Amino acid sequence: MRLMSGTGMLRLVALLVVGQIAAAWSAPPRAEPPTMKVIAGAGTAGFADGAGAGARFNKPIRLAPLGADTVLVADIFNHALRLVSLDGRVRTVSGAPDRQGHQDGEAASARFSSPHGVGVAPDGRIAVAEAGGHTLRLLTPDAGAAGGYRVTTLAGVPGEKGNRDGLALQALFNSPHAAVWDNEGRVYAPDIGNASIRRVADGVVVTVAGAEAGTFVYPMDLAVTLDGRLVVADAGANQLRVVDRAGHVTTLRVQGELATPHGVAVGPDGTVYVADMKSHRVLAIDGEGRVSTAAGEAGVAGGDATHLNRPAAVLVHGGWLWIADLDNHRICAVPVPPS
Repeated sequence: MRLMSGTGMLRLVALLVVGQIAAAWSAPPRAEPPTMKVIAGAGTAGFADGAGAGARFNKPIRLAPLGADTVLVADIFNHALRLVSLDGRVRTVSGAPDRQGHQDGEAASARFSSPHGVGVAPDGRIAVAEAGGHTLRLLTPDAGAAGGYRVTTLAGVPGEKGNRDGLALQALFNSPHAAVWDNEGRVYAPDIGNASIRRVADGVVVTVAGAEAGTFVYPMDLAVTLDGRLVVADAGANQLRVVDRAGHVTTLRVQGELATPHGVAVGPDGTVYVADMKSHRVLAIDGEGRVSTAAGEAGVAGGDATHLNRPAAVLVHGGWLWIADLDNHRICAVPVPPS
C-alpha cells in the first residue's frame, strides 16, 4: 500500500477544513425558540390575585381571550375562573378554592367543580367545561350582578355522568375538558370520558364525532379553524384529528411524533400550536406538517424563563402565544411571528 507523503497529507487536511467552513457558512442557521415571558405565577401552587410573581394559581389548564391583552384562565384546583392581563395583573372572575360545588347565580357567589375549559363568545358570554360536575356552565354579562356575570347551567345534570344527547339540561356528559364557540354561536366540548365531541345549540346536545368506538382515545382540547373545522388534540392517541362540518374525522399530517398533545390553538396564518405535555414543549406545525419548537426544551422540565413543566394549553391572542404552564402554576407567553 502506498503511503501519502507529508505534503499530500497537509493538502488533504486543508481541503477538509475549507470544506467544513464552506458547509458551515452555507447551512441555514438553527432556529431558536423566541424568548418566553413569564406573565403571572411563580411556580408555587396557591390562590392569590395580584400581579406577576405575587399571583398564585393551582393547575391553570385552559385559556380564552377576553378583551385586548387579557385572557381568561380555568384554574382547576382553585375551582375558579381567573383573568390575566399581559402586564401580569390577575383577578378572580368567579369561584374560589373553598367553594367547590355547583351553584348558579351571581358570579361572586357561584360555585364550580374543577373547571377545565373556557370559551368566550363575541358577545362576551363565557362557556365553562366543568369536568368535576360533568356540566357546561354559562356566564352572561350582567352589570347588576355581583361579580359582573350571572351564572347558569348550559347543559348537563350536575354531578351525574353519562352519555346522553337531547335536551341540554337532560343530557349527560363525562368530564368535558374544553369549551369553544363557533361563528354560529354553538358551543363544542371534547367529552373525554365518552371519547367524543359534543355540541350545544338551541338548547339541544348532539354528538358530532366519536359516536363510533375507537374514533378518539382521550380528546382533551379543540380549536375552530377559520373555515369552521375542528382541530382536536387527542392526548391518548398522540394525534391531532380534524372534524369537518359534516362530522367526518381525519388525522392531521405531522412530520414527527407528538407526546400527549393536551392543548391546541390555530393562529391567524393557519399555524397549529400544540401544548405537547409529555415533552414539556409548545410546538408549531405549519401547513406542510413541519414541526418546530415555539417554547420549552424537548424532554426537559423546568421552571425558569426557558423551560416548561407539562404545558396544558395554548392560545394565540394579541400577537402573543399564551401558555398555561400546568405544573409550574403559571401563565407564560411568547411573541407570535407576524403572518
